[in-house]
Amino acid sequence: MPTLVHLSDLHFGPHHHAHLDEIVLRDIATLNPDAVIVSGDLTMRARHREFAQARDFLARISKPILTIPGNHDQPILTPRDWVERLTRQYARYRRYIHPAIDTTLETSGLFILGLNDNHPILPGGFWTRTQRAWLDAQLARAPRDAVKVIVTHHQLVWNGWRPAGFWDAERTLEWLAARGVALVLNGHTHIADAVQTAQGIIVARAGTATSGRTRRHDGNAYNLITLDTHNIYVQVRRYDASANAFIAGKTLVFTRHTPR
Repeated sequence: MPTLVHLSDLHFGPHHHAHLDEIVLRDIATLNPDAVIVSGDLTMRARHREFAQARDFLARISKPILTIPGNHDQPILTPRDWVERLTRQYARYRRYIHPAIDTTLETSGLFILGLNDNHPILPGGFWTRTQRAWLDAQLARAPRDAVKVIVTHHQLVWNGWRPAGFWDAERTLEWLAARGVALVLNGHTHIADAVQTAQGIIVARAGTATSGRTRRHDGNAYNLITLDTHNIYVQVRRYDASANAFIAGKTLVFTRHTPR
């Protein structure tokens, strides 16, 4: 059964808990997933030193990795940063993390596509027409029996959460379902959860694994996702300070729908 470790919102920089890095890395080595997914916000302020710390963390993972940028991975603090944000939005991400923004990963019967959904000015998630055309072409070439997985930063299931999620989410879910997507992974809210939408897609949201910027007392967390022929299992693993470890919390079980 293929497994994924789903991390998000690592936020290297202020409020980052470096001791949790070591625990997460040890967990990844023990859990031995087929791939590690990081759904954005590797940094807090997109500073060069923060990206360097994120790069060094990722370099210690021996498994296939797919990353995408989040809204915090765009420079913002100074007038020079704003010029770069508007003209070379992801120059730092490309330099330190990955040369491509929208990327693919095929492993263990999974066909995984990561798409940047950030805008330099507007809050929330968007895909451009060019991105949707790219996504269409990529999904069309997926092996027939592969499980199609989409990774993006902003949440496609809002549930009243703020900050803003992916805009026009319901229509996007319909669009993805029509193309046989079974699983969507995102972050952004720092609240771990998973649901199955009316379209049959499982949407799993990872909490912040290593940042002190937790919300609603949810604490630090990441997801362990396991897939078999019939089901998708999303286990939320939460940090327990008394044990100084991430401990298995709730496991949500969803029936995989037959692609349309």
